[in-house]
Amino acid sequence: MKNRVISGLIYLGILIGVFALKIFVNDLCFDAFVWFLAIVGTFEITRAFGDSMTKVQRVLTFIFAIIVIPTCALVEYFFGYGLHVTCVCFFALAISLLSLLVFDHDATTLENIGASLFAAVYPALLLCLLVLTNHIGQDPVLEGFDKVIGTQSDVFNSNLAIMLIFVASPLSDVFAFFFGITLKKVFPKKLAPTLSPNKTIVGFVGGLIGGMIAAGLTYFVYNLALDTGYAFNWAWLPVYLAIGLLTALATSFGDLVESCIKRKKGLKDMGKIMPGHGGVLDRIDGTIFATVAVYICFAVIHLFL
Repeated sequence: MKNRVISGLIYLGILIGVFALKIFVNDLCFDAFVWFLAIVGTFEITRAFGDSMTKVQRVLTFIFAIIVIPTCALVEYFFGYGLHVTCVCFFALAISLLSLLVFDHDATTLENIGASLFAAVYPALLLCLLVLTNHIGQDPVLEGFDKVIGTQSDVFNSNLAIMLIFVASPLSDVFAFFFGITLKKVFPKKLAPTLSPNKTIVGFVGGLIGGMIAAGLTYFVYNLALDTGYAFNWAWLPVYLAIGLLTALATSFGDLVESCIKRKKGLKDMGKIMPGHGGVLDRIDGTIFATVAVYICFAVIHLFL
């Protein structure tokens, strides 16, 4: 428990430092951090798959992880087409893996191609959404929100989106833990006993509450600290509560996905880089899927405005 707390505090300190660099230096500083997570996470997932992937497939997957994050970040930062180039990179990887059926026929199977594609998607491809979220305020359409809704465009900028991900996701976990610990004797029913025996339905509900509280507080505190001269816009609070709910759902789903992978591969942890937590993937499993939820929510809001 002591190691877990210390590792958690170190991770929190790194997050705060990287976020400060994003605000006061450049958004690309945060992308560099995401790049590190993608590379270490890809190493962990390919190691977990072991013989399910050939050496050539592991190399191709690593090359993809090394290239796709900085390419997405730089193209999005300078031109605004990060999502497009990400798709191009993934298609190039898919074609390369499929070509092994011809050029390395004996060692290549449909199963290990599937494993390689999975290792590329989780975590590197999904982390590209975190990069895109990091630059969401640079979208000229999103920057025009103030013209559409009559309020500050900061309601949907990248700083608030990143804060939402890294506050709502862990606070959801904290609430889930304490609800589960304090109320499991009264409500002992398990959420997914096969995948994660320690998770209870009451803990899951607590996580949803925690996500909503975190989103509401993040939106309120950010606008309070922003001090732009605008009055606090209560109209957007229900929207952020809904985003917090979806973020908590995604976080819980990410935890279950990670648990399922480890159970199928007979692993306790994906790595040892964070004592008490395990590997990078053990730490960011919920965050990855929380990112997907936040990014999609922002995109959907844009479509309806």
